[in-house]
Amino acid sequence: MQTLKPSHRAKVLLASFLLLPPTFADPVKAQTEHKRHTFDSPHLGTVVRLIFFSSDRSPDAKNRANRCFELVEKLNAIFSDYEANSELNLLCRKPVKSPHKVTKELFEVIAYAKQVSTQSDGAFDITLGKDTRRWRAKRDGATEKEPSKKPSTITSYRDLVLDSEKQTITLLKPMQLDLGGIAKGYIADRLMAQLKEEGLTRAAVTVGGEIVVSDAPIGKKGWRIGLSNPGKNITGTLDLTHTALSTSGDSYQFFEKDGERQAHLIDPKSRKGKSNRLNVTTIAPSAMAADAWATAFRILPTDKALPLAEKQDGVEAFFNPLEGEPQKTKGFPTPQPRK
Repeated sequence: MQTLKPSHRAKVLLASFLLLPPTFADPVKAQTEHKRHTFDSPHLGTVVRLIFFSSDRSPDAKNRANRCFELVEKLNAIFSDYEANSELNLLCRKPVKSPHKVTKELFEVIAYAKQVSTQSDGAFDITLGKDTRRWRAKRDGATEKEPSKKPSTITSYRDLVLDSEKQTITLLKPMQLDLGGIAKGYIADRLMAQLKEEGLTRAAVTVGGEIVVSDAPIGKKGWRIGLSNPGKNITGTLDLTHTALSTSGDSYQFFEKDGERQAHLIDPKSRKGKSNRLNVTTIAPSAMAADAWATAFRILPTDKALPLAEKQDGVEAFFNPLEGEPQKTKGFPTPQPRK
């Protein structure tokens, strides 16, 4: 699973697709009516980027962006598995087999995570936090013992019991939760919602590998997004509006040991990082959905992930390997050559 990192400890990760700068059909009109504002800030171990068009003066636009970045910090204090006193980590230290009330935000994310886990037969699993921490230690050169295979220590999404009426979560076993494969998407959705509440109708939000877009830039038919393969080469572009995208891959987070490459994406069956070279990009109504499903499809073998993706309402997927031909669901737009 992807992990939420504090920005001061992690190097910046580039998305596996790139939000390409637009060109305007009428630059003079665009400049007089609405100006493009772009703000970048390091958060969550990556860069959060906001792009929006408005008639704001620069100081006013900056204030809007700062309110968004404050929201990122607030949500990171809920979801982070790095921050010792985040709500997530406090939950993991609670007594097992007892229900614990959580915030609306944490319940919503964990509830959707469990839904995707059920539908993907466990390919997506947020209970592998101990395994992701073990992967990080190996990446950093530490010697780590192999995980225990005792049934009492092996966790899965089935060990999470949720009560939607009381908004409680019960952990049936001691575990460490990791929301890295879903929380960035949720945060991107919340940022776009905040921009819309402030009346901004032409905007794009990027949180690492997660993108949410609304109305197209002035003079364009959509936000131009570049898709890249694991070799970091852009293989095609899409022009999109009113949708969310996520890419899950191994281009940036991996380590090699004894000739074996292990990505940060932990397979629940082997409890090891995936070694095949593949980027999976998903399109969905929300970035949270795109984020979680991109992870699930990346964990599964492509011959199982592709038919599963075809069954998901509103979700489309593009499988972009380092070698071989890409594959996609029927509803995924055909990427166009980069101009």
